[in-house]
Amino acid sequence: MSRSTLVGTFVLFLSVPLLAQGPAAAPPAPETGTIDAVTVYRGQAMVTRIVDLPAGGGPRELVVTGLPEALVMGSLHAEPAAEGVSVRSVTYRIRPVSADVREGVRKLDADILTAQDAMNANARQTQLVGERKNYLGQLEQFSAPTATAELKAGVLNAETLKALTLFVFDERQKIATEELRLATERREIVAKLGLLQRQRNELAGGSARSLREAVIFADARQGGRIRLRYLVNGATWSPSYNVRAGEDRKAVTVECNAAVEQMSGEDWSNVAMTLSTATPSLVAAAPRLDPLAIVLVEAAEPSDASRDVPYGQKRQALIERRKGVESSRNNFDINIGIQASAANASINRGAPATQPQQQQAQQMDADGELNRLASELQRLEFVAKDAGDRHTGWGPKGIADEQSVSVTYDLPGRTSLPSRSDRQLIQIASGPMDARFYKLAVPVLTSSVYEQAALTNSGKTVLLSGPVSSYVGGQFVGAGQIPTVAVGETFSVGFGIDSSLRASRELLDKTESVQGGNKVLDFNYRLSVENFGSAPANVRLVDRIPTSKDPSVKITQVSATVEASRDETYTDAERKQGLLRWDVEVAPAATAAKALVVTHKYRIEHDRQMTIGGLAAGN
Repeated sequence: MSRSTLVGTFVLFLSVPLLAQGPAAAPPAPETGTIDAVTVYRGQAMVTRIVDLPAGGGPRELVVTGLPEALVMGSLHAEPAAEGVSVRSVTYRIRPVSADVREGVRKLDADILTAQDAMNANARQTQLVGERKNYLGQLEQFSAPTATAELKAGVLNAETLKALTLFVFDERQKIATEELRLATERREIVAKLGLLQRQRNELAGGSARSLREAVIFADARQGGRIRLRYLVNGATWSPSYNVRAGEDRKAVTVECNAAVEQMSGEDWSNVAMTLSTATPSLVAAAPRLDPLAIVLVEAAEPSDASRDVPYGQKRQALIERRKGVESSRNNFDINIGIQASAANASINRGAPATQPQQQQAQQMDADGELNRLASELQRLEFVAKDAGDRHTGWGPKGIADEQSVSVTYDLPGRTSLPSRSDRQLIQIASGPMDARFYKLAVPVLTSSVYEQAALTNSGKTVLLSGPVSSYVGGQFVGAGQIPTVAVGETFSVGFGIDSSLRASRELLDKTESVQGGNKVLDFNYRLSVENFGSAPANVRLVDRIPTSKDPSVKITQVSATVEASRDETYTDAERKQGLLRWDVEVAPAATAAKALVVTHKYRIEHDRQMTIGGLAAGN
């Protein structure tokens, strides 16, 4: 018998032996267990609860209650966590209850009810004050005519009139004070009630008046423990980074953080947490591959709309659709949650379960859709004229897909994360990295010169792409983005504008001539970098010359007053794309006529009957 048991696997097998054990025992008291470990994926999380199993003879029923509403149907399973424990089956059930099952929500509900009672009491007191005010007005209407009549008859009792007048004014003062107090109290209650309701919405996102439980049949004569695992939705994480450089620019510390969002409906307190980019799957078998047959039809001229869409764009659209189908296939229970609930009801009654058949049918449908999309992709390869063209970005050099990179971070120590809507920042790791600082000048784009650092990932894990905040000497200097970086790979991080440097680019002259049947265009540019600081600066000065896929267009670099960079990364890749780079040192106080200058010249030759009509997309 397998030691790990999925939902409802052995329920029918156990139904007869369990019924034959004698008179029905009292139902077991439910327990919650302890959430011990959580693995957070992109969009889901795997939760592990440890449940204690008391010693005793024979198999018995154990009810684990308080499971979250976001639990993924079909992912619930149990396994022994100690020797001598045997898990026979585990089922999932939902029971309606009168109050919300979450303790934090119940407390907020009680506070909201108290605030509503206070609001009702305030409204009743306000009503009584209004009745007192009306009665006082009626008293004034009665006493005023009476006082007038007595005054005319000469029998007015001055002391009585004075006492009545003072009483009316005193009561009006009391009523005004009470009205002000009640209005202030009502305003405070309204504000408190609104805050409590917002807190409840953030914490709960709705009402959970159903109790979700796992019913485990297990055997442990000496007692022991059981691990209960399940997937939950409403949890995700994303990386972010801080890079900190000292004033001396000799060392860089990289802090890797994770912004974790968890709205699973249960609090994770003091758990061992792991962050992963892997995709949890509830399907163990690979999809079925069908044969592919082709037929020939009469060739037709493609429509204008079809001709305008490049191969790479069509291919990417099909790949995105394939990813969606694959995700649904791997998490089949998400799409049949309603049917699964009905299946669980059947399981608890001892009737045959329909969930496996539904899962199998859905898996077959997904396999068919995957084969259909794969056929469309292969047909696109057959008929697209630009298929395999490396310039489309989909040729031999492949596709950089971060989703294919599986990275796992085990967080040190234990972590607590309540279930709430805001993202919570957790530091994954922090440590120094080798760095080489330099200045980057791109005068064709901007006159500003930026400070950069080439860092080497000397850690033991891949850095995923994410936002980065840069600090120098403890001061924030800017934000940027880093790509996915493998272990040992070098990447660049920006540290903001260096205001002591300035760059410029100028077209010195342009000449046109004809050689044979070709037009020849010569361009001569002047690049300069000024240093207003008191220390020399190492600058990467970058420019470009055009490139063309048309073999009849010839583009050559004629000359440059400074030797181009010999950096292997540059010469192997960027130089072949028409990018120019010079690694220069700019002396201090090199301004105006003393500025560092690089001039370079390039030539374009093409058929003299043709002209440069526009720009094509870069490589």
